[in-house]
Amino acid sequence: MAGMADKTKTVSGKELSASDFAYVGDPNDTSTWSLPVHDKDHVQNALVRFNQTDLPADKKDAVARKLVSKAKAAGIDASGFEKEHVKSSAHADFGNGWVEIFRAGSYGEKGSFSDADLDRVIANYDPSNHEAPACIGHPKDDMPAYGWADRLMRDGGTLLAKFKEVDPAFESAVKAGKFKKRSAAFYLDGDGKISGLRHVAFLGAQPPEVKGLKNLNFNDDEGRRFTSVDFGEEEVVEKSVKDQIKEFFAEMFRSGSGEPRTFSESDAQALVTRAVEAATKPLTEQVTQLKADLQSQTAKFNERETALAGGEIRQRATAAVARLKGAGKWIPAFEKQGLPLVFDELAKVTTTIEFGEGDAKKKITPLETLVLFLEGLPRIVPDGRVFGGGARPSAQSTGTGDPLTDMARTLQREKKITFAEALTQVAEEHPELTVPGGARAGAV
Repeated sequence: MAGMADKTKTVSGKELSASDFAYVGDPNDTSTWSLPVHDKDHVQNALVRFNQTDLPADKKDAVARKLVSKAKAAGIDASGFEKEHVKSSAHADFGNGWVEIFRAGSYGEKGSFSDADLDRVIANYDPSNHEAPACIGHPKDDMPAYGWADRLMRDGGTLLAKFKEVDPAFESAVKAGKFKKRSAAFYLDGDGKISGLRHVAFLGAQPPEVKGLKNLNFNDDEGRRFTSVDFGEEEVVEKSVKDQIKEFFAEMFRSGSGEPRTFSESDAQALVTRAVEAATKPLTEQVTQLKADLQSQTAKFNERETALAGGEIRQRATAAVARLKGAGKWIPAFEKQGLPLVFDELAKVTTTIEFGEGDAKKKITPLETLVLFLEGLPRIVPDGRVFGGGARPSAQSTGTGDPLTDMARTLQREKKITFAEALTQVAEEHPELTVPGGARAGAV
């Protein structure tokens, strides 16, 4: 049997599919298709012929809504037709009519939603894969469902749902106006956009006494994310601080009997203070947290800067000592006398000292001044070989403390050669002892 997408019906010499008609009784029987709406003229004609067409009573509201939607898209004013034939969600037959569950717009921290977002939800809705239940409040798991969303449609910027298998007691409660506020919960896709309807929560009244209803488990096996947005008939955006203050004063100045209250100046001032504190508390808490975070980051930054500065100071002192050692102006005795500590302290001083005249005038730090002074002194560590004298030591003599001299004298005794010959031989075999500071500096 051919599917619905394969069938067409000829209207004014043009082949039309089922989607081109406002009413389709049986998708496989084109004789049940009526009120074509494929162009502006036929939409206008359908609005006129609506009451003349034999439509099932439970289908008229849906057909009327589709005609209004087509009329708006074609630029036709159908406000009169809508007022006469389209039932509002507040008075609709809940079990068979369409119910407004959400409206495009801005919802503060929840985000902003466009008509395109609603169309995506409608296109993705497949009851055979997931039926969105009608609930009282937002359920966690294993809570009863009072009906199921069978179909979705968009009327302008409003998302509507048609429910089936609705519990009679719950339907009566909705008709009685006990659930004027709804909250639609949507699944989110990878980009954080709403992609499917999860459930519709009805808010504002206690659950009716209903027995024998099936239970529903709301634990999503896929672990998909979802968001919910409360939607009422009067307000769709969060109240501003100004509105909160106005409502606060309106409540405070209303007595239980409805008579205005009287307040002293101090009472009025106390009310102002309380209202401002209540309205600004969230912002104050946020600012306090930001200040605490800033102080913490500042402390960490100061610690890091102190550590870096200490490292730079030590590096300057170490470089100055190395410079003097390389020039032969530093001896181990300086280490014992604590001169490196003096260098460390001078390296902390960043002020400069000015001396000299004319072009020769310089500005240098105290550390650099001391280094230049020591560099100007004669070389302390001797160059070349260091001789300990030509006299042979007695058998009872001890070492001189100079490795080069002591080794030369030992070699002199062993080989019975002159001290000069022994010294030359030791110097050739151990050239490191002839490096400035290597032979005599340790004995200073």
